[in-house]
Amino acid sequence: MPILDIDKLKLDIRILSWFSECTPKILVVTDALSYSSSDVFGLTEFVETLRATMIHGMTPIVITAQFDPDPMAALSYNAADKHISNYKFTDATHGLLKSRYDVVFILSFNRESEEKLTDEPGALDAVVNFMQAGGGLFSTGDHEDLGAGMCMDIPRVRNMRYWIITTTPSATGTDRLTTNLPGRSDIAGSNDKYEFSDQSDQFPQRLYVNFRTDAGGIGTAHPLLQVPGSVPNRAIEVFPDHPHEGECIIPSNLTTKLPDGSTDEWPTEPGSTTRVVPEMVAITVSHGNAFPGKAAVQPRSFIAICAYDGQRADVGRVVTDATWHHFVNVNIKPGMASLGGRDLADIKQYYGNLANWLMPKNLRFCLRYPWILKELMQFPLFEEVPPMPSIKHDAPTLLKIGALVEHSLLQHHTRSTVNSLIDDALEEALGPDTKRKLEEFERNLGKFSAHDAGLTAIGSLTIATAKLFNSYKEESDINGDETFARIGREASTHGVKLYLAEARKQFQLVADFIESVR
Repeated sequence: MPILDIDKLKLDIRILSWFSECTPKILVVTDALSYSSSDVFGLTEFVETLRATMIHGMTPIVITAQFDPDPMAALSYNAADKHISNYKFTDATHGLLKSRYDVVFILSFNRESEEKLTDEPGALDAVVNFMQAGGGLFSTGDHEDLGAGMCMDIPRVRNMRYWIITTTPSATGTDRLTTNLPGRSDIAGSNDKYEFSDQSDQFPQRLYVNFRTDAGGIGTAHPLLQVPGSVPNRAIEVFPDHPHEGECIIPSNLTTKLPDGSTDEWPTEPGSTTRVVPEMVAITVSHGNAFPGKAAVQPRSFIAICAYDGQRADVGRVVTDATWHHFVNVNIKPGMASLGGRDLADIKQYYGNLANWLMPKNLRFCLRYPWILKELMQFPLFEEVPPMPSIKHDAPTLLKIGALVEHSLLQHHTRSTVNSLIDDALEEALGPDTKRKLEEFERNLGKFSAHDAGLTAIGSLTIATAKLFNSYKEESDINGDETFARIGREASTHGVKLYLAEARKQFQLVADFIESVR
């Protein structure tokens, strides 16, 4: 008998009605790109991918917007298409607020001399306030100063990518950044020439992933480039290619201020003097011969993706990308481009990873309850987790259940996404400072495992979530976040305390042995 006393259809109905406030809300904004499926510079394939992406078990609401700072251009919202024309960041109904959106994607075309974000009074303040409140932000442009219009003034973003014409690579010169991989003449319909149309063929560029390696361990890609499934360390190592990309950078000066002149642009972690630094997620290589209108280039590497984990400093996460050609129809849309198979699937996984990783921490906390509930009704968990009355509430049992939940989630979610669930539960139980101390004990003593403590917290949280759901299953109208949050901290803390009590027994055995040797 499954741990949840309800069928899957009713479960889905309850989750949709109870946890509507937890639904991820994404805003995609551009100025001169489009949302037309027939436009080579359209974003339709990207947007459709976001709308099909499951974020912690929930389907996001994705709203598209065409920015126009002209006060005479009236904003209008098409509810059927979820599209806003003449978007204003300060609009009372649709403007950028953390309470209204969780993540915003800004894909800008305008140059620094064209319509800008700052042409709308208050727009920059709205973006800054959104980021400071924990909202996630993605920005990109293209070669030269394409994209500077909306992005060059945004804090953090402005220093994680080159934007202005005096610092950016050109479109045609020897300094251009080209990742176009030419087709191969031994493949029908292809050749060995460098040409503009290579950006739409079946040969993607190669990404060189910045694998993070712990001492003695196997490297792990940044969460943005992880893939779910049976090979946990496989990473996304392809991108659409293009003959003149932009370039991401790591800022050299971390002492700059926000536009208010006093708040740190790069804040420190709580209780620390260490500033959180953006990191290079992957590099790529510019290489290639000349073709009409384009000069040959000297090969060099450059940063394709830069990420800032602002959540470590209680602000929003930020990602910059070398070019929106990694997102537009001409590079990825079937019928316009020839990418397919695993390559295209990996690129779309990157889009979903962006949405997941940029989500604010408070939304992750809200989403974990419907996420756990849905997972309990899927194979293999609905068979592996025992019925409620037979479950023992001791550390070994809760650790086992937590490990089962982890294993099940890893079949269709990335390691990073699953780890965030575990880490959040451990941090909720102990607080960030004590969590860090536990991780330090693990490194120094090697006896306990902070990860296992987190799994025990997840086991306890899973049982408590299922029990509370069963008690409310006939109710049709409750506030799921508010109701389930009441048991969140208590259940996580209960599990961690049981785990640490068990660890204490083991240390006592060691202490008794040492005493007996004397």
